[in-house]
Amino acid sequence: MNPKIWFAALFLAIPALGLGWWFLRMETKLRVVMSTGSESGVYHQLATELGNAFENHRPSVEWTLQSSAGSAENVARLESGVTDVAIVQNDAIANAAVRSLAMLYTESLHLVCRREAKITCLNDLAKHKTNLGSKDGGTFQLVRELLSFSRIELPADNLDHLGFQDAEIGLESGELDAAFFLVGVGAEVIGRLLSDDRFELVPIHIQVGSDVDSVVSEEAFIDGFRTHYPYATYTDIPLMAYEGKPRRPIAAVGIAAVLACRGDWDDELARDLVQTLFAHKAVLGHQIPLLSGLDETSSRSSLQFPLHQGAESYYRRNEPGFLAENAESIGLLITLALLTFSGLHGVKKWIDQNRKNRVDVYYQRVQELQTNANLSAGNVDQASWYRTLNEIESQACEELISERLDADHSYVILQNMIARCRRELKRIHENA
Repeated sequence: MNPKIWFAALFLAIPALGLGWWFLRMETKLRVVMSTGSESGVYHQLATELGNAFENHRPSVEWTLQSSAGSAENVARLESGVTDVAIVQNDAIANAAVRSLAMLYTESLHLVCRREAKITCLNDLAKHKTNLGSKDGGTFQLVRELLSFSRIELPADNLDHLGFQDAEIGLESGELDAAFFLVGVGAEVIGRLLSDDRFELVPIHIQVGSDVDSVVSEEAFIDGFRTHYPYATYTDIPLMAYEGKPRRPIAAVGIAAVLACRGDWDDELARDLVQTLFAHKAVLGHQIPLLSGLDETSSRSSLQFPLHQGAESYYRRNEPGFLAENAESIGLLITLALLTFSGLHGVKKWIDQNRKNRVDVYYQRVQELQTNANLSAGNVDQASWYRTLNEIESQACEELISERLDADHSYVILQNMIARCRRELKRIHENA
């Protein structure tokens, strides 16, 4: 083949192979879909930042976001398999298809009311137009359980089920007197509302009678609610959390926001995502203050949904293996085994020595018989020598059967000695 043609073909083949590899790599990008919340909410912001970090950690991953109405819709997407990862509330109702990756932060139930409505507790909502939250979000589920526990029935005509943005508009327009928001402390929607003096935060508590003294304390009420709804927690909306408001801490019900995934999602991807989350917690905490308290220990405690196997592998990465964890027990067992073996070996040696001593007795008896026969040839009844030799052989055989003698080389020597002695007795008898 012409060298020039060969070099030209090689020159063209190398770029072609490189281009083909690049296209193949582009085509095999792994798509990960995450369901968030409204595009203006914390869920979406968190998902965006986490996705950027994950794509940098694993360039083969293409991170795709899907906005949603909230936690309930995110759970439905995980159950149906249309999304891989989502942020859900820890009290969400889901089947076995949902698995936890990490607890992110606690969301607080904010009750924002028009100041002119003079709402002071949950009982007062019966007379006012109230938004309970979208039925596809987590706010509605929590508020429904809270009102059921409180034995408070709100007239259906006074209820709305709007998302956060529409609820904000309804409050500002006067169509709503009160609205519930299950969001992290510092949420923009709450900040915008409280910047207007027409609105205020109302503590989560009830009144059991007509006088002022019949108001149940916030902490006692929420602690009671927790016995009915175990995934809820008592939390405070801190003093001046929203540009100088509230003027005092406001009692609220808290629900954890959880990073979750499909139960059949890839173990390696799940582990890498959790690793990325904690590796970038400083950056994420700076961009989203709610994540500043992100911690590996608390992130896997009190979870409703079981941990995904990949996440559990990450959390257990520093735990000692089986051998290291049980080193003392294994060492003790080995020591006991060696002592047992040594003891058994000693017993066996004693038994073997005892059997050796027994066969030595027969050696001595045969040797004495042969010596005596040679010394007293012709003077003693030779028939008695044969009887004695037969008795020795018979006794040795009985001890062999009863396992007091071993059928080993020592016994073969004894048989040879008996045979040699019998030949010697025969020779003496013939020469007499």
